[in-house]
Amino acid sequence: MFNSNHAALADFTPIQMASPTPQAVTLEISAWGFAKAFCRNQGITDKEAFQKVHQEVREKFDKYALSSSVIKRRQLVFFPRLTDIQFENGSFKLKEPEQDYLQLFDNYEDLNPKDLGKRHESYGRITNECLSTLYQDETEAPDDLIHVTCSGYLAPSPVERMVASKNWTNTTVTHSYHMGCYGAFPAIRMAHGFLSSSQFGATRPKDRVDIVHTELLSAHTGVDELKAENIVTMTLFADGFIRYSVVSEDSLRQRGVHGLKILAFNEHLLPNSADDMTWVPGSNRFHMSLSVMVPVIIKQWVRPFVESLLQQIGLDFEQERRRLAFAIHPGGPKIVEHIQEALGLVDDQVAISKSVFTENGNMSSATVPHIMKAIVEEDGIPVGTRVVCLGFGPGLTATGLVLEKI
Repeated sequence: MFNSNHAALADFTPIQMASPTPQAVTLEISAWGFAKAFCRNQGITDKEAFQKVHQEVREKFDKYALSSSVIKRRQLVFFPRLTDIQFENGSFKLKEPEQDYLQLFDNYEDLNPKDLGKRHESYGRITNECLSTLYQDETEAPDDLIHVTCSGYLAPSPVERMVASKNWTNTTVTHSYHMGCYGAFPAIRMAHGFLSSSQFGATRPKDRVDIVHTELLSAHTGVDELKAENIVTMTLFADGFIRYSVVSEDSLRQRGVHGLKILAFNEHLLPNSADDMTWVPGSNRFHMSLSVMVPVIIKQWVRPFVESLLQQIGLDFEQERRRLAFAIHPGGPKIVEHIQEALGLVDDQVAISKSVFTENGNMSSATVPHIMKAIVEEDGIPVGTRVVCLGFGPGLTATGLVLEKI
């Protein structure tokens, strides 16, 4: 039974559903796709005219896309595999995927997008495979399972189907959807609440709540609108899959494994920012908008937010600043830098946040759990270190956690 004063995060298990594609390759393919779609929409069929459009698109990519110096590679399930790209005479031809569910367009020649319903069917297929892999060797069912995503919604959900197929009749499924990049934070807060409520007799005794993230941002790829924000989002976001558990601190110590003890939560909406970040359904994909003001707003609010967060556990930010570790959601290449400057942090304190972004891109809600995993495994961060976790999303929502490495 969960009987400790503190809950803790542990057993971070990420998986890959596709081999990551080098960013340089994704930029070439994406620019080509935008040029093809533009020519299709304008009725342009001449080869030289296409080459001119393609060059203009490349110039826009040079200006707005996230380069391979910022992001090395990204996992993109719904993107041409390297084995399907045939380079010929300085150009390339894409081979259609063998599996229909991996195709977001009718074909790579006309790039006519499949509708949102078809894309969600494909999302369900990949998520089913992901969950099967994550739980294939599981012998003990969790008391609760929280599914986090902002990229696909089905009822019954893939998690519900898996739990039912395993006959886990005592496992309760909860969905934590559409909160974007900060989605891990409310899920952790819910898991903490589920374990806590079991101590007061509201539910049967509970020992473990699992959280699983299935983010398939590549399912919302679109090349119809050649806008700066579309180039940014198409070259920024990646797919991410990870599971972890919320358990008692005592149980971790008994097992002799490291984790992150939960000490404090905070979350609130930032005023006058509701339109600066949006994520809304369209006819064939979800549409993201990101204002250039997002980093500015975050930089303005982050210090008082962190000070208030630490005050909840009686810590003074200025006194503790150099002893803290940070897990900052890298919403873009400038977010971590702005927060580092606003808080007066040294490079080592934000190195893992930057590294996870460089190696993976923005995996939406799955990103911060990947950073947490790296902090748990980093020998240079000693047991007892307090970890400030920060995430931001539509609202504009600021959310935070204080953890302690155990």
